[in-house]
Amino acid sequence: MPSEGPRPPSAAQASAAAGAVWVNGALVPPGEPVLAPDDRGFTLGDGLFETMRAYGGRVFRLRAHLERLRASADRLGIPVPPDLEDAVRATVAASGLDSAAVRLTVSRGVGGVGLAPPEPARPTVVITARPYAPAERWYSDGLRTVFARGRLNEHALTAGMKRLGYLDQVAAQAEARAAGADEALFLDTAGHLAEGAASNVFLVVGGALWTPPLSCGVLPGITRGVVLELAAASGIPVREEPVPPGALRDADEAFLTSSLRALVPVVAIGGDPIGSGRPGPLTLRLLHLYRERVHVELESGGVS
Repeated sequence: MPSEGPRPPSAAQASAAAGAVWVNGALVPPGEPVLAPDDRGFTLGDGLFETMRAYGGRVFRLRAHLERLRASADRLGIPVPPDLEDAVRATVAASGLDSAAVRLTVSRGVGGVGLAPPEPARPTVVITARPYAPAERWYSDGLRTVFARGRLNEHALTAGMKRLGYLDQVAAQAEARAAGADEALFLDTAGHLAEGAASNVFLVVGGALWTPPLSCGVLPGITRGVVLELAAASGIPVREEPVPPGALRDADEAFLTSSLRALVPVVAIGGDPIGSGRPGPLTLRLLHLYRERVHVELESGGVS
């Protein structure tokens, strides 16, 4: 009997593959055009965003992400709707995804003349949930990094905010990939190690963690904060002090942190290995502790 060939995906499978999109209070079909052409997030980068990870259909540290966004929005004078937590949960639920990358974008909306913001502002809120699975090689082999040619401006008015307009990071990451590396690392204007194009950075020196302070203009990363909690609970010393770039080459280990990737070992900077050139034991221990913390909090209905 001739084969009938592969069956088309069911509606539920197709929906899960595409994820889900929420715009200004309602779910919309993924791919449907919904952004006004004069939205200030599109024309001026006037807005903020959060990138989150869902495990088992639940977002880890959702409230911490929302608190960070609201703090930045208050500084910029962008009103934030009060129901964002429910909206994020509804979007993830509608996606039907267990493991998802969840992005929340809030722009100032449309209006205003030139750079002048509209009064009152009517923000645009977009939430997306899409399938996400990190590459296993990141954890088994580690990442190769290079220093970006540009600098992170720790004196900028928006320093430490997860703002729209990531063109410096996009350009630095493109150069890093062209050089055969996985991620670009930025120095601040004083020449200190600051952060990755999409991550915070930690060194391991003599059994202690060393990470740039927020005064270097780095993002107060949610995963960075969890690692600091885990280190304190495990008796691992931490230095939050400026890091000279040469310290990275001399470190025993290094790793990057982000909400999507958790903790990822760094094994090289430029052409030089870091430590043994393999993922280090303290990095892997903290990765294990982080994964345990995610499981415990989401299963218990705790912090998130």
